[in-house]
Parts: sequence; C-alpha cells; structure tokens
Amino acid sequence: MTIESRAKLRADHPRCRTRGQSLSELAGALAVMTPLVLITIDLLAISIGVAINDSVCRDAARAAAAGPPGLETLGTRNVAPDQTPYLRAKAVVKNVYNTNLPMKIREALDVKETVKDVPPATMGGGSLDGEVSVQTVIDVYPPFLVKFLVGPEGISLKTKHIVPFTYTVEAASS
Repeated sequence: MTIESRAKLRADHPRCRTRGQSLSELAGALAVMTPLVLITIDLLAISIGVAINDSVCRDAARAAAAGPPGLETLGTRNVAPDQTPYLRAKAVVKNVYNTNLPMKIREALDVKETVKDVPPATMGGGSLDGEVSVQTVIDVYPPFLVKFLVGPEGISLKTKHIVPFTYTVEAASS
C-alpha cells in the first residue's frame, strides 16, 4: 500500500470526519454564546447598580430624617448642601457605599424636606411631623458589549425615597 492510498483511507475514515464536524460545531456555538454571555454580564452589572442605588437612597433618606430639619418652619423646600439633613445623607453616600465596581454614585443629591408641624419645646416637645425625600443618581459603566451602545457616559439611574422624620423635639427645661 502506498503512502497516498493510506492518506486517502484516513481522510475517508468516519472518525476523522466526525472530529472535524465537532470542531466546526464548537466554533459555531462559541460564536453565538460568547456575545450572549457578555451581554448577560453587562445586564447583571446594570441590575447590581440598580440595587446599590436603591439601598444608598433608602439609607440616605433615613439618615436625613433621623435628625432635626434644616429649617424648623412649615412648608416644603429644597435642603441646601450646608444644612444638616443634606450632610447626614451625603455622609451615608460617601462613607458607606464606596465600590470598586464599574459604577459610581454621584455626590450631588436632591434632598427636599416637608415640615407639617413643629411641636413647641415650651409645651413639652414631641414628634416632628414631616418627611424628607432624597434622590440619588448612579452612573453604571457596563464592561463589555452594552458600553458600545450607551457610550462612555454609561447609564444613569435615579432613585427617590421619601421617609418621615423620626426626630423628636425635646421639652424645654423649666
């Protein structure tokens, strides 16, 4: 038997054809599955960003409502960055939620307070009636394919939580 006839027998052998078919099927499956896996990872990053932003916003609103309002006058108003409710909310965002993930919580918050009733300290004090709303924004930068759709700015996600004041006005000592 010559070398050429042996090579022809091997090429016609079913095992050689099956091995080639398996490799081509694997290549086709990888071509389809790789982008799907990368998009799934991007969507997971976005959903993690949503969850983190919701937790940050809720905790910041609770912190802002845990102390005295910015102004003890009745009405609804924006809280300035130098007032204590804003500073309490910002401390939660800045100190508690630092992440090394491809997402960043914006430091600028939208804090509003509504004071409905302030019990006078001379009449024994009591619970402050009102609420605080905090809105946070997180920028999520998907690591793979979705970043080509959204660009270098990433995806901005907003969350808003409204929490009643838990502050109690102390009675004035006589």
